[in-house]
Amino acid sequence: MRVGNLEARPGEHRFGYLEVAKGRSGLSPDIPVHLFAGAEPGPTLLVQGAIHGGEIIGSIAILNLVQKLDPSRMRGNVIAVPVVNRIGFELGERGVRADGKDISRLFPGKARGSISDQIAYRYFHEVIVQANVKVDFHAGARTAYERYVLFGAEDDPQNPTELELKRRKLVVAFGLDQAAFFPPNTFGNNSAKEAVEGAGVVQITLELGGGTGWVKNGAENVAVAERGIWNVMKSMRIIDGDFEADGPLCTVYNAGVVIWKPDVDGLFIRQRAFGEHVKAGEVYGTLVDPYTGDLRAQLLNTKDAIVIPSGQEWPTIGATSVGILGQIDRIEDRRTMDLYVSF
Repeated sequence: MRVGNLEARPGEHRFGYLEVAKGRSGLSPDIPVHLFAGAEPGPTLLVQGAIHGGEIIGSIAILNLVQKLDPSRMRGNVIAVPVVNRIGFELGERGVRADGKDISRLFPGKARGSISDQIAYRYFHEVIVQANVKVDFHAGARTAYERYVLFGAEDDPQNPTELELKRRKLVVAFGLDQAAFFPPNTFGNNSAKEAVEGAGVVQITLELGGGTGWVKNGAENVAVAERGIWNVMKSMRIIDGDFEADGPLCTVYNAGVVIWKPDVDGLFIRQRAFGEHVKAGEVYGTLVDPYTGDLRAQLLNTKDAIVIPSGQEWPTIGATSVGILGQIDRIEDRRTMDLYVSF
């Protein structure tokens, strides 16, 4: 197994840094990479954290995994990257301040672009394309508490592709009790997703933790994230073992209702709880003056749907979504579903 100048032979764990780019000032945000080469041949799993610098639940879970994973008992390989976006991570920011870009939106990147383009290019061609499965950890960062598996919408749900069928299994195998997909172009184009899947990589994204739930639920969320990685490895048959989950069922939502903040700013107060059904036209939340309490805006739901864990809790500034709701697409039962994928 080889990434850049880093190489691991069968049964070995190796750590090093992937050189990705240099800024005009000489900044070198090299990416930390752990390679675990299994003693026996098999598929390759990539787990990554903090591609959005302030979203660190996955980073901690990956570091825990690194301390426990034994390559001598593995089939295949694991590439573990606790922090992709070191610039954003060290500043506690989502993107890359040096050029104002979001690495996760840039794949396959540009070899001669700005620093984020270069990071995306090098990471994509050295790391991502080697994986059969990519587990990408995100969180609500400072503003929202989230807890679901996110995956891309299928082009034709009645006739899913081989990649989409594998992804369906991995979504459920991860172990959370809910998952969601956004209809195409909900948050702009999907060019980065298309690049990853065009390389034959099955990708799932975790939205787990963050926001005001960090202190209360931080340890639990890290444990759930780590549990999910072990489950994915079991699904890929990299390791053996029983699956562990929130429960037998996984509810899959079509997250087609996004509530956007209006032009005014203020303190966002959510009126509806996670899992609550909200009818079209009903109030989802309000924006109030944070110093007087005067009402600045009511945020109305646009379609009958159920609140998915998302949305801001703190003062809102600028263009942002403050709520995501969905309709149940299907309910998967782990007791009867085949959770194993082959490569």
